[in-house]
Amino acid sequence: MCWRRLPRGAHGATELANGLVALVATLPELVGRIIGEEKGMIRTDRRTAEREHERRYRQLVELAPDGIVIHDGERIVLANAAALRLIGATHRDQVVGKPIETFLDPPYLKAVQRQRDTLRRLDGSTLEVEMRTIAFMDRDRPSVQLVMWDISARLAAEERVRQAEERLHQAQRMEAVGALAGGVAHEINNMMSVVLGFSDFLLRDPDLPDPLRQDARHISRAAQRAATVTGQLLSFSRRAFHEPKVIDLAAAVGESEPLIRRLLGEGRLLVLVARASPHVRIDQRQLDQVIVNLALNARDAMPVEGTLTMMTEEVELKHGVAMAGRVPIPAGRYGVLVMRDTGLGMDGATQARVFEPFFTTKPTGEGSGLGLAASVGIVNQNHGYISVASAAGEGATFSVYLPVVTEAVANERRAWARPSPGKARPAGGTVLLVEDEPDVRAAAARILTFAGLTILEAPNGAVALGLADQHGPPDLVLTDVVMPGMSGPELARQLRARWPALSVLFMSGYSTEDLRHQGALDSEEITIPKPFNLDSLVRSVTAALSSNHSERSTRP
Repeated sequence: MCWRRLPRGAHGATELANGLVALVATLPELVGRIIGEEKGMIRTDRRTAEREHERRYRQLVELAPDGIVIHDGERIVLANAAALRLIGATHRDQVVGKPIETFLDPPYLKAVQRQRDTLRRLDGSTLEVEMRTIAFMDRDRPSVQLVMWDISARLAAEERVRQAEERLHQAQRMEAVGALAGGVAHEINNMMSVVLGFSDFLLRDPDLPDPLRQDARHISRAAQRAATVTGQLLSFSRRAFHEPKVIDLAAAVGESEPLIRRLLGEGRLLVLVARASPHVRIDQRQLDQVIVNLALNARDAMPVEGTLTMMTEEVELKHGVAMAGRVPIPAGRYGVLVMRDTGLGMDGATQARVFEPFFTTKPTGEGSGLGLAASVGIVNQNHGYISVASAAGEGATFSVYLPVVTEAVANERRAWARPSPGKARPAGGTVLLVEDEPDVRAAAARILTFAGLTILEAPNGAVALGLADQHGPPDLVLTDVVMPGMSGPELARQLRARWPALSVLFMSGYSTEDLRHQGALDSEEITIPKPFNLDSLVRSVTAALSSNHSERSTRP
């Protein structure tokens, strides 16, 4: 705009007025041009801001640690880098444009919520994910944004916690059942000692009429069967009497071959394979019981014909393994007895309960449900483990793991082994018999008197001390371990305080190792198991008296 000097006077006023009119006439055009320029600048700034906003949004979506997928109900229109990693894709076009059904199951259009789902990956595997779904409208078309994150590690941790809790609850239940079973078995063993002892005397009476002799045989057999059941109860509760020794596992299994062949019967084959001959520490009788129990289980799983393979090997577990019940076997070197049958097999539900006491799939009256439970108790009592692998229609494989004993320890154990008691009868002597159960005491006194020994009977420790004061030191003290008031080991300590060389023999229905673990026995104490019969009690007492006489004769 150009400003001119306005003339003075009337003529100048006229020109000024005309100039103002012209200026006013140009104002709309000028304002419109200014407004247009401003609107253009605003539109440009808005587009720039929108592009920047979109760039930042895409950057945030792309860098998000969780997988983000947007689909329109049919196909995927966006997937960030985390989503590609979850799906197992290396390129975006492997996901974008694909039907959503490729990776997830319907429904897809859901309100804002949180849910678990299974994501199908490109390699065919699956992944457990948790998702938050947000439904929205995109250009009048329903769409869904899925925010996904991998929860497999969390689920695995939760499963480990659940398994640990389950093992704890199972252990607590088994401990309670085991304590009850052990107590019941101990009481029954006391009674069976009475039944077996006195039935032996009846059977040895030459004047007993044949009908009564037959009755006595039935009584004795029933008592022996009852003793077998209580033995299984004690085995399950890990309190069975046992004397572990170092043995050659392959040789021990080989010795059981004739018995197992008879148990399997006609039509079933037995195959023995010795891949290794590891030395392990276990009570041979208990190992035989485990083998018999597993063989009977295999026989019942092969109703008509089949093959039982018994294999021994030595393995080293560097990191440990999980076994039945998800209980881990620690790392170490083990001698393994594998017993594999070609029978009916077991489904998962049966496998989960196969070692439970009193659980059986056999008809009522054909099984106690204690065989496999007792086997587990025996193996655990000897610091081993037992596992099972099976499937319906594919047979079953039981594996017994026992820690390997080094050759040096094996030689040392063999050097320490005590000679087994002979069949000789005692040459006489005085036995102080201490037992709180009157019937058990009467049976033991009758047996030992029959063997030619002089018996001093005491119902408890206090009476036993009085008899020792009155009669002097006996040749042998035979005492129960667990008694009201003074225990057997405490009685032995008080008597040995007076006579250090006094010979003491303990008797109990519980295992020596269990009693030692509880502090009831010293490491070198000798214990005989209940129930006892005439022969077993006489053999044990004879061996103890012979050892006592030998020690006395060698003293200077």
